[in-house]
Amino acid sequence: MPDPVVAPPFDQGVFLLHYNRGREAFQEGRYAEARKELENAQRMRRDDSDVLNLLGLVYFKTNAFPEAEVIYRRLVRENPSVFILHSNLGLILFKQGKLDESEQYLAKSIELRPNYAKSHLYLGLLYRQKKKLGLALEHLRFAGAEKLVREVEAEMPQPHAAPPPPSAPAQPVAPITQKVKAVVPEQQVEEPRRPPLESRAQPALPPASSAPQRPSAPPPDPVGITAARKLQDAVDETQHAEDKRLDLGRKIEGASRTFILHENGFLEINFSRSVHVKRGTVSSYSGNLKFVAESGLLGTTAQTLVRAAGQGKLFVFEKGRKTFLIDLNDEFIYVEGSNLLALEDTLTYRVEPIYDSSYQRKIDTVKIFGRGSLAISTSIEPLTLRVTREYPLSISSNALVAWTGNLIPGVVDDTSLHNVMIESEGEGGFKIRFEGDGVVVSEQ
Repeated sequence: MPDPVVAPPFDQGVFLLHYNRGREAFQEGRYAEARKELENAQRMRRDDSDVLNLLGLVYFKTNAFPEAEVIYRRLVRENPSVFILHSNLGLILFKQGKLDESEQYLAKSIELRPNYAKSHLYLGLLYRQKKKLGLALEHLRFAGAEKLVREVEAEMPQPHAAPPPPSAPAQPVAPITQKVKAVVPEQQVEEPRRPPLESRAQPALPPASSAPQRPSAPPPDPVGITAARKLQDAVDETQHAEDKRLDLGRKIEGASRTFILHENGFLEINFSRSVHVKRGTVSSYSGNLKFVAESGLLGTTAQTLVRAAGQGKLFVFEKGRKTFLIDLNDEFIYVEGSNLLALEDTLTYRVEPIYDSSYQRKIDTVKIFGRGSLAISTSIEPLTLRVTREYPLSISSNALVAWTGNLIPGVVDDTSLHNVMIESEGEGGFKIRFEGDGVVVSEQ
């Protein structure tokens, strides 16, 4: 006998109506409307985790921190291994000045996901407020917040030169047998709750003569460092008083006048020669324009880009996706092809795939460099992951959005990771390891 069909709850249609309206309003920045709809949905499904998480984000966006705290405490209690919930709760507590509790949750977030830049950033700001400047520097450097690092370094007490010893009558010098105890600067003797990032225990290396050779990380490159900072700034849109971020609700600071991102999610593009845009995203346009496919991108995930030639104005919109603008000044960035939304014609690009030669697989990353603006889009709120020489990053190829900095990507061939990491979607998914110093943007 087949199982009887279970009828859905009588209010399911009304619940989904409120939830979907709230989610759409949140994605389009209409937070007051989103709050109203999601609160109605939450009254009908008090334990629905999707509603609670989205409602918590709405509360945070509207500075309703006590309400957001209640929700995220519950979510953390029910999902203790989800790092982003610990990070969000730590940030909410930090905003309310509850520094001790905030430190606890931010530290737990870093324990669960060591590379998450935002947790390091706010833990650094927290330690700065607590006057633990040595720890603040440690986390701010990891987050790539160079401006804040310089400010904290300026706040640290400068060591005073020791006065010369008083002169004494010449006497025979006796052998020195007493050991001298080194003086440690004050900020280095603070006892952190966890070891400093730079001094975490590492496996002992064999002698140099027997150590296997591996590609060394590239030397620091000022262009790569600057590009990494810009990418992190563009994706991490959270505002705080200590370090002003780019306001993505309006035009990106310093960018050309070609791209303007409106608060409702529309990307306005004004151009006089040509511009590259993603096929199927043009809402409207004015001017005598001609749209031509880019032959150099055929066979790649970036083949959806078309070139709009002429003079005019485009309005581009991807419903349900989040858009970020990045301005390059003789810098470079790698973007996974399907996440490219628009590209100014003053920029140069070429496809440089990451190959998994063992299984004849690849991920199409497009290297973009020069001077100009570009737009990338993601299906969900992305993560900005900091990579350092001490903390390389492994990531699923399906989750990669963009990366930049002094990084070397390589393919990870480790079957044990299949039972640990999120399974890659499709037959072409594999694991990528980034080594060096830079920033990676992920959708997982």
